[in-house]
Amino acid sequence: MDVAQSFAATFVDELAAEGLTYVCISPGSRSAPMAMAFARHPRIKVFTHIDERSGSFFAVGLAKATEKPVALLCTSGTAAAEFHAAVVEAFYSRTPLIVLTADRPPELIGVGANQAIDQHGIYGTAVRWSVDPGVPAEPADPEAWRQLASNAMRHARGLPAGPVHVNLPFREPLVPPVAEFPVAMGEPGRLGAATREDCEDATALTEAIQASERPLVVAGEMRDGAAVAAHLADLGIPVMAEPGSQLRASGLRSLVPHYEGLMRDSAWTWLHRPDLVVRLGATPTSKALNQWLAESKPRTFLVDADGEWRDPDGGATDRLRCPPAGIFESVKPRDESEWSRALIGDGVRADRAIESALAESPLFEGHAVRAIARCLPDRANVFLGSSMPIRDADYFWPAAKPGHRFFGNRGASGIDGNVSTGLGIAATSPDLSVLVVGDLTLYHDMNGLHAVRRHGLRATIVVLDNDGGGIFHFLPQAEHADVFEELFATPLSLDLERVAHLYGIEFVPVDGKDALAPALARAMQSDRSTMVAVRFARADSVHGHRECWEAVAGMR
Repeated sequence: MDVAQSFAATFVDELAAEGLTYVCISPGSRSAPMAMAFARHPRIKVFTHIDERSGSFFAVGLAKATEKPVALLCTSGTAAAEFHAAVVEAFYSRTPLIVLTADRPPELIGVGANQAIDQHGIYGTAVRWSVDPGVPAEPADPEAWRQLASNAMRHARGLPAGPVHVNLPFREPLVPPVAEFPVAMGEPGRLGAATREDCEDATALTEAIQASERPLVVAGEMRDGAAVAAHLADLGIPVMAEPGSQLRASGLRSLVPHYEGLMRDSAWTWLHRPDLVVRLGATPTSKALNQWLAESKPRTFLVDADGEWRDPDGGATDRLRCPPAGIFESVKPRDESEWSRALIGDGVRADRAIESALAESPLFEGHAVRAIARCLPDRANVFLGSSMPIRDADYFWPAAKPGHRFFGNRGASGIDGNVSTGLGIAATSPDLSVLVVGDLTLYHDMNGLHAVRRHGLRATIVVLDNDGGGIFHFLPQAEHADVFEELFATPLSLDLERVAHLYGIEFVPVDGKDALAPALARAMQSDRSTMVAVRFARADSVHGHRECWEAVAGMR
C-alpha cells in the first residue's frame, strides 16, 4: 500500500462527504498525491491554474458565490506564499477556504534542500485554524485522516467562516505504479456544520426603533440581503444600502437612492440627522456616509451574526450578536413618516439631478455604471473591482433587479486577484457574470484571464480604462504635481485589445457615450467572453464626479 496516496484518497473522500465540491490546483510534484486524489474523485470538480495567485483568488470567487468551502492545493516552497493575499482576503471577508500546501518532510527542512521553506504558520493570524499532521505513515489510520479533513471543513465554515491551513508533508515516492489506484479507507463520518447560536435578546433594539422618530438602516456588504429585505419590507424605515448588501436588488420601497451625493451637501447632512441607526453587514464603502454617521452621533446598534465588530469609527453604542434578518422579526410596522418621505424623496431627486449632469458631462465612470445597470439581463452576477469601481457603483447604480447579485473583494480591499475572483464567481453559475474593473486592476491579475479559455468561461469584462490610478486624483496626493504622475497615477499605456486577443477574448472599445450601451448589449448577448474597454481621461472623471455632486447639492 502506498501510504501517501491512501492518505490523500481518504482525506479527499472525507472532504467530499462533508460537502466539498470544488478544488483549485496549481501543478507541482510534491502535491501529486493530493492532486491525483482530487482529480479521481467523482464528486469533486477540479480547476487547474498555472499561476498560484490567480488560482487562489479564483477559489475565493467560487467560495463567495456558493458560500461553501473550496479547497486550494499547491506544491511546496514559494507556491504556498503565492496564496497569502487570497488567504488574507478570505479571512477578512469571512470566506471559507481549505488551503492545502504540500511540503517536504521534516528531515529536508533547514538543511538546504531544494524548494524547502518553513511553511509552518506561513499565513500567520490570517487563518481560522492551522495544522501540520506530519508525514502519513504506517500503520494506516483512516479514522484520524478523516477526522483531520472533517475538522478542516468545520473550522472553515465556522463562526465566523474563513480560511484554514493544512500543511501536508510527503516523502517520496509521491506517485504509485500506474496499475495501482489507491482507494479511500474507512467510512465517511460527519461531525456536522457549525450551527449559529440563538439571536441575542433584541428587545432593546425593538424598543429603540419603536421610540425613534428618525430611524435609519445602513447596510454594508453582506450575503443574506434577501432575507433581511423580507423583514424590512413593511417597517417604514429608510434604508441606505450599497450594492454589495444585496438590498439594492430587493425591491424595497424604503431604499434611499444616491445617498452618496446627498452626503456631499453639508446643508443636507446638517438638516437630516438620524436619532437611531441600525448597522448591518460590513463597514460601508462610502467615506461620506461614514463621516456623516460619525458626526451625527446617533444611538447606533451594530448587528453581526459572528460577533466580529466592524466599527472603525467607534460609533456603535450597542452591539447585538444576531443574524441580521432575525433582529426585525418582532418590530412592528410603522406608518411612513415625514422623515422617511424626506429621505426617499431627496434620493429620487438626486437620481434626476445625476441623470441631467451625466447628459452634459464627457464620458467617465458614471456613464459606464448606469449603462451596465440598464443593459444587464434579469439574472446576473456583478463583480465590482476595488478602488474606483466599487465606489462608483455605490454612487451611480440605481435600484437593481431581484435577480442581480453583487460581489467584491472588500475583506482587505486589494486590487490583486480581482479578475480571478470574478471569474471564479462566473464558474459557479449559468447566469451572466459581469466584471467591472479598472485598467490597473486588470493588469495586476492579467494571468487570471487564462481561466476564460482553460475552463470555458463566459463573462463580460468591463475595463474602466483611464490609463492609471484614477482614484488618486480625488486624494491629497494630486496636489503634488512634481511627483504625482510617477508615484501615484502610474500610467500603463496598455494595449487592451492585444491583451484580450492573447487570452482568446473578444474585444469591444468604447470612446464615447453614444457607443456605450450598444457595446455593452453586444457583449452581454455574446456566447463568448468579451472585454469592453471604456476609455476616458482621468481629468474627465474628476470633472464628471464633481458635476454630479454639484447637481445634487443644487437640486432644491
